[in-house]
Amino acid sequence: MITFSDFTKFFDALDCGHKWKCVAEGSEIENVPQDRKNSVTIEGYDVSEKAVYFKGCYLPLSQIKSVRRQPSTIRIRGGGCIGIPVFKIRLDYGAEKPVVLIVEETDNADKIIRMICAGNHAITMEYYVDPHTGLRPEKISPPLY
Repeated sequence: MITFSDFTKFFDALDCGHKWKCVAEGSEIENVPQDRKNSVTIEGYDVSEKAVYFKGCYLPLSQIKSVRRQPSTIRIRGGGCIGIPVFKIRLDYGAEKPVVLIVEETDNADKIIRMICAGNHAITMEYYVDPHTGLRPEKISPPLY
C-alpha cells in the first residue's frame, strides 16, 4: 500500500523546482532530494541520517547542539478548553528560536530523538523536570475544568 508520505517523497525526488530551505544558513547539505527520499517519516516529520525535514525546511543534524523532550498540551482551534497531550521536542542549534517538533506518541518522540542523536554524537540531551515535583513527567494530563 502506498502512503501519502511515500507519494510526496516520490515527487520530491523528482526535481519539480521545490527548494528546501535550510534553517541554519551556511550549513546546507548536498543532494537534499536524495537525502529526503532516504528519510523515515514519523508523525509528519522526515528524519534522515543528515537532517530533520519539516514544513518545507530542514535542519542539518550536524548543527544541533542540544535536544529536549518536554510534555505539553496543544489546543485545537474551536475544540473547547481541553488540550491534547503531546510532546514537544526542542532542537537547539544556536539560533535565537529553536526548532520545536510536536509529537503525540511517546514511542515516536523517543524514535525521533534516537535518530537525531545517532546522526550527531555531540548532541547534549537535556531533560525537562516538573518545577513542582522535580520529577520528569511522562505526559501532562489535560486540565479538568
